[in-house]
Amino acid sequence: MKPILILALVAIGFQAPVFAQDKDTCAGFQQTVKSTYNFKPSRLTDSERKSKSAAMDRFWEMVKSDPERLLPCLRMALQDTGADKWFRFDASNLLVKLDPSPSSKTIQVRGYADVGLDDVDLRTWVTVLTVRGYEGFDTSEAGVRWLAYPSAKYFLPEHGAYQVNVFQGALFIFGSMDESHATPALINILSQPNHPGREYALGILMSQATPESLRALKQVDAIAFSEMTRSALQGFLSGPDLLKPRAKPKTSREEFVRAFQELLNGDPDGFMDLVEKVPDGEKDVVAVLNPEDLPLVRKVRRRIIANGNQHAIEYYKSFTDILMAFVWKPELVK
Repeated sequence: MKPILILALVAIGFQAPVFAQDKDTCAGFQQTVKSTYNFKPSRLTDSERKSKSAAMDRFWEMVKSDPERLLPCLRMALQDTGADKWFRFDASNLLVKLDPSPSSKTIQVRGYADVGLDDVDLRTWVTVLTVRGYEGFDTSEAGVRWLAYPSAKYFLPEHGAYQVNVFQGALFIFGSMDESHATPALINILSQPNHPGREYALGILMSQATPESLRALKQVDAIAFSEMTRSALQGFLSGPDLLKPRAKPKTSREEFVRAFQELLNGDPDGFMDLVEKVPDGEKDVVAVLNPEDLPLVRKVRRRIIANGNQHAIEYYKSFTDILMAFVWKPELVK
């Protein structure tokens, strides 16, 4: 095969077929998968759970000990949409651990979206999805499932046993992904009269602060919503209370941009210093930033909400207020 063609196939994610000798390996591997992942965790007794956990550990160690030979088999097994859903969830984590490539993460997001939520640790499930959402993956299908799940809540022990409820978990998932993925999914939920997450989806859509989300809000038929939600939507469409820029800013554009970029690069110290020095710095942000800075602000908001705690929610609201001050135009909702 010509080198140029090989490079082109690699670029589009082409995977070579499994050769004959590898087919035997993968056939045996598939049998191991079926004998290991033949249960639903939520239905196990304590003794069964201990036994199955040990079996999964052995499976993981088997793949980790020979990734060159077994990783292609694992990838192929995970791409089978008819495979056991718990396997596709659990083993996708192994795949990403051994090969943290975009293609592996795509498989992981698919597995997370399909798994039975009764079987997973919900905090882990939401946390991984928020990271993938921030990285640019479309996690909206999982977010839709979360909003329809009756037991959608978990606790954060290190944050005073703070309880993450259904709305907050949805905010972590939808808020961390790009709005181009989140907005259509939220609008789709709103179009379903019997979807249990409609009011939460509306609340998240109202916080997106994009021209697309504002245009969508004016199309919402609020008659089936609660009185409180109808009132909130009506007030919002009439005109939100926008941030007013400070006449004499205490922080410069250059300081904000540098702090935001450092935060995205993994160093939040500069941002936290600005927050400590000027607690109401939002007024300075809307005074000194330019419209071309908004993609940076949005990315910072997505990065912060991906932290998945109550403090992230507070910052998300602050950045939403900043974005709304730039984006809001009455004609978008009329």
